[in-house]
Amino acid sequence: MSAPVGVLLLIKGLGVGGAERLLERAIPYLDRDRYDYHVAYLLPWKDALVPAFRAAGLPVSCLEFHRGGILSAGRRLATLVRREGISLIHAHLPVAGILARLVGRRAGARWLVYTEHNVPARYRLASRLLNAATYRANNAVIAVSQEVAARVRAYGRGSRPYLATIPNAVDADALAAHARDRSDVCREFGFPADTHLVVHVANLVPKKGHRYLLAAASRVARADPRVRFLLVGLGPLAEALSLEASRLGLNGQVVFAGFRPDAVALMGAADIVVLPSLHEGLPVSLLEAMALGRPVVATRVGGVPEVLAADETGMLVEPADSAALAAAILDLLGDAGRRSRMGEAARRHVRQRYGMAGMVAAVEEVYARVMAG
Repeated sequence: MSAPVGVLLLIKGLGVGGAERLLERAIPYLDRDRYDYHVAYLLPWKDALVPAFRAAGLPVSCLEFHRGGILSAGRRLATLVRREGISLIHAHLPVAGILARLVGRRAGARWLVYTEHNVPARYRLASRLLNAATYRANNAVIAVSQEVAARVRAYGRGSRPYLATIPNAVDADALAAHARDRSDVCREFGFPADTHLVVHVANLVPKKGHRYLLAAASRVARADPRVRFLLVGLGPLAEALSLEASRLGLNGQVVFAGFRPDAVALMGAADIVVLPSLHEGLPVSLLEAMALGRPVVATRVGGVPEVLAADETGMLVEPADSAALAAAILDLLGDAGRRSRMGEAARRHVRQRYGMAGMVAAVEEVYARVMAG
């Protein structure tokens, strides 16, 4: 049997974002007889998931992007590739992808694979330009949804890398094992027993649409005082969003829970999970909520409509439309039977089509394809 191929999984950070959680939850399904996996990340303060990788026996290195900028990080990446005998670099998100293309082959890596997790037009201008300029250096590109794939095809000129659409995935059984009971969550946060619980899990950044969610929450609270909104996540908008909630008179109805290691379990306790994003690739939190049998109200962005069938497995509204978001939430809260049917349909759909084992196998087949030439 031939020696396993050295593969480096390269990402900007190992915090608790969707792409990062996806990598962490793929660990049990990696073919480590075929591939010798290593992990590297750029931002040392985004390291919450590092212990999980190390506990699984995967070597993890921080390239310390903040010390000397991209040139120093590039030198550290080159040293890592040479020292560990890395043959294939699989980069996630633009900064990691650009760095891999600039440094990877010069350091000795033979193959470059890149996963695009979002609609490229939504990145900062510098990232978009550098992504486009270096795009053809990839051997293969993986898009997490058909919408992302369609946008990626516009990149670059001349010959283009192999493009595969491999949707994000979840381990439904593992998620179900950690789900929490709604009454237990209500007790923890001091909510009344008859609370209708709406949960949102996302970093507090503009693209996640929290501003529109708060405006919708104000409408919902006026119509049904029993509703409580539990917003889980950290980010640069934390203070501004808290002030906005106070301005709207929502201090009793909206709770900012901050970082929670049990964020997915909290979604499992929800009557409704809401995703008001302004743009997405294919949000992992959507798949998690559906796998837990939760009805979802989400915006019609990116790959969301490819997974969420309107009025069957959830409800879709247009982005930045607080009135429509509020109406959809109230509509579902008023019909427990419909919520149950939608949640069960969502659970079946995700289990059948978005399993983690299948996703990892598809990614590793992309590796095999590019190595075969």
